[in-house]
Amino acid sequence: MARSRKKPKSSLAALSNVQNAPTQPIYLLEGEDSFLRDAYLRVIRLKVLGDGPDDFNHDRFDWAEAGAPTIITTAQTMPFMAEKRLIEILNFTRPGEKDESIFLSYLDHPSASTALVFCVENVDMRTTFFQRLSKASLVCRVDTLEGEELKKWLHGRAVELGFELRPEAADMLVAMVKPSMMRLSTELEKIASYVMPGTLAGEEEIREIVGHSKEELLYKLGDSLSQGSLGGTLVLLRRMMETEHPVMFIGLLRNLIRRWTISKALLRSGRGAQEISQVLGLQPFVARRLESQVRGLRSAYLRELYGKLLQVDRKLKRTSDMKVARQTLELFLVDVRSSRSGTHKVV
Repeated sequence: MARSRKKPKSSLAALSNVQNAPTQPIYLLEGEDSFLRDAYLRVIRLKVLGDGPDDFNHDRFDWAEAGAPTIITTAQTMPFMAEKRLIEILNFTRPGEKDESIFLSYLDHPSASTALVFCVENVDMRTTFFQRLSKASLVCRVDTLEGEELKKWLHGRAVELGFELRPEAADMLVAMVKPSMMRLSTELEKIASYVMPGTLAGEEEIREIVGHSKEELLYKLGDSLSQGSLGGTLVLLRRMMETEHPVMFIGLLRNLIRRWTISKALLRSGRGAQEISQVLGLQPFVARRLESQVRGLRSAYLRELYGKLLQVDRKLKRTSDMKVARQTLELFLVDVRSSRSGTHKVV
């Protein structure tokens, strides 16, 4: 039976350790977050190659286009007028039998003048090869940071960009943006370009500047529907269909109705925003917004809304015409508005 291994955690401390530790002959960057992977690669490059030109001693191979013989031959080549050579293998997966034998032989006797970096999304520790590679490498986990580590990174990155984040603003940013270091970094850069240097950014700034995310569209959609604003809802629909497939709008509506239905049931049983936050796993500010949206909605209306949504979903799956799809969604929203106001009975 293959031995089990506790996966190393993504952490800012681990990145600092790589920066401060001696250069290793073999690194294994394990995980799917390309932003954090590139951060590790930048640190390793600086350690191995310094600030000077790296044209002769830096090689990058895409595993889909390379093989072990070429990579290992390069790894065993002495660096040109430098102490170290750096080789990065991107998109690495388990090699075939012949390539595996070549790599395993190198792992037993790696070149002292080469730093060889394997970038692997998914390491299968059931295999002898990855067990050997992991044992021979300095292993760095490069998945998206979570919890306090992620918040610490957000605050640190904001300071680097010239502003500060309130704790509740960091929570809101994570809730609005799909967990991705690249997306979060991009949004922080966007905030930095809008606010004055030294600004302490709070929820208001996040909502205003990062308000083009899908999560914020979901909030605005909920506000428009719950308030009976047909014009506002149609504007959101048209804006989304400029860049997204109509199925994405259906998905947002389905998610919204689910949240509404659960929130309504909790309110009817005498519970409030705190319980909504706990049950749905949402940030408190999101739960408060949901509580406000559903207070004026009838449970019967939510059931009718979901039934109508299923009908529209089936229609959209039978057409590839975007104009027809938009018209179908527009008629659905008109019907929903009429049903809520009582001027038209949903059938």
